[in-house]
Amino acid sequence: MLRRFCIVTLCLSLAVSCQKDKYTTVPQVSIESISPSVAVSGSIIQVDGTYSDLEGDIDSALIVYKWYNNTAVVRKDTFRFGFLQLGMPAGVQRAEISLQFEYNTNNYPDLTKLPGVSQRDTTAAFGLLLIDKAKNRSNYTESPTIRLKKP
Repeated sequence: MLRRFCIVTLCLSLAVSCQKDKYTTVPQVSIESISPSVAVSGSIIQVDGTYSDLEGDIDSALIVYKWYNNTAVVRKDTFRFGFLQLGMPAGVQRAEISLQFEYNTNNYPDLTKLPGVSQRDTTAAFGLLLIDKAKNRSNYTESPTIRLKKP
C-alpha cells in the first residue's frame, strides 16, 4: 500500500512539473520587480519581468504608465514599441524582459522619457502587455507602485 502511494505521488509530481514548462500560443508575461522605489528627477526606472510564447513570435509591447492620486488613476499613457526596438531577442519561447525609463530629464536620449509630476509627489505603476504576430495578446500585468518625487 505504501509503495502504491509513493508511485502515485511520484507520477503526480512529474505531471505537475512537466506542465510548468508548457508554453501557450497566447503570450504570457509577468513583472518581477521595479526599481527604485522612490524616483527623483533624473532617476532611471527599471522594470524587470519574464515572458513566454510557444511560437516565439512576439511582435510588440504595450507599456502602460499610470499616475495615482491615492487609489484613483489621474494620468495614463500607453507606449507601443516593436520588440526589436526594445532590444529583445526574436524567435525565443521564454526570456527575461528589462525596460528602462528616464524620469523627468533627457540625459539619456536612448531611454523613453517620463514626465515629472508638477504639483506634488505621487505614485505610479507600469503595466505590460505583449502582442505576437498572430495578434494574440498576453495577460496584462502591472508592477507594484513606486513613489515619484516632484522635481
